[in-house]
Amino acid sequence: MKKLIAAAVATSVSAIALADISITGNANYEYFAKEDTSNLKSNYGDTEVNLFVKGQSGDTSVVANLEIDESGDAAADTGIDIEDLYIKTKVGDFTVQAGDYASGTTALGGEIDNGSRAINKVAISTNVGPATVGYAVANGTNSGETGVYNTDGASVSVSMPIAGMTVQVKEDTDSYTLMGVKGELEGVNFRIEQKDNDSSSTGDVLFYEVGTKVGALNVSYAAIDADKAGSVKEDDSSIFAREMAASNTGLTEVDGVTQLTMSTVMDGTTITAKIGELTGTAGYQDAGFTQIGAKRKLASGATINVTYDDYESPNIAIGSTMTDTQILEVDLSIAF
Repeated sequence: MKKLIAAAVATSVSAIALADISITGNANYEYFAKEDTSNLKSNYGDTEVNLFVKGQSGDTSVVANLEIDESGDAAADTGIDIEDLYIKTKVGDFTVQAGDYASGTTALGGEIDNGSRAINKVAISTNVGPATVGYAVANGTNSGETGVYNTDGASVSVSMPIAGMTVQVKEDTDSYTLMGVKGELEGVNFRIEQKDNDSSSTGDVLFYEVGTKVGALNVSYAAIDADKAGSVKEDDSSIFAREMAASNTGLTEVDGVTQLTMSTVMDGTTITAKIGELTGTAGYQDAGFTQIGAKRKLASGATINVTYDDYESPNIAIGSTMTDTQILEVDLSIAF
């Protein structure tokens, strides 16, 4: 009996050793202290742990990304959330990715549309010469006993290098067309994207960012210009200190945002300053904002990031008094 148990244990250990499985992640604790000109004061914390699990077998991988969050902010989500759950494989010359996953803000249209998780999404791509051609459709979830699935719009996309630049086009069925170009020209990095909505009630959106290095200083300028308020859905920007998505902050009377960013490294600490404003629609004031941040890696392996935000409240009619808000955030994080 002991020999059988020993053999079973040895087999299990061998299977674990041979399996191509990786578990990585990160964690952070955030502290916020908030005050505005109406004497409203508050402070709260947020703890978040992310686990990234990946299994690999040949050209096929399985990914499960989990977010575990415990927030002191009553408006925030609390609990365990499956961020990504998908399979990626090769079928001949085609790459197939199927499951639940989100696109990032660096993707085409990422600063315009919220790259929120698509449910049961299938994306197929292949190379045709120097171009990458793709097709994607999100099938939603089963609606019940009827067996009918909720179907989101399908899209086709093309990405191609031209003269050192990357040119991209994405067409979403009966919804919109996205066009973008990005690259570097004589030391100036640029990214320009235009979304043409098929519906006139939504309006078109232009996003662009240009940046360069001046000595030890990185300088960039970014802007979004929408035909109408509510056209921009991205509410977790990787560029702007203040976002214009109405779903995130209730910005019902904002149709644009501009921002100047400057950053440098001093004695191992990255200092970043962002200065800009949200553009109000007709009859409403523009709302200025400033963010100063300092980020440094500690000897313990953790990273500390301190930011100070000072911004005017949007949606304030011309002639009315604006409210000014200050937030101090201290973020302690570690990757593992």
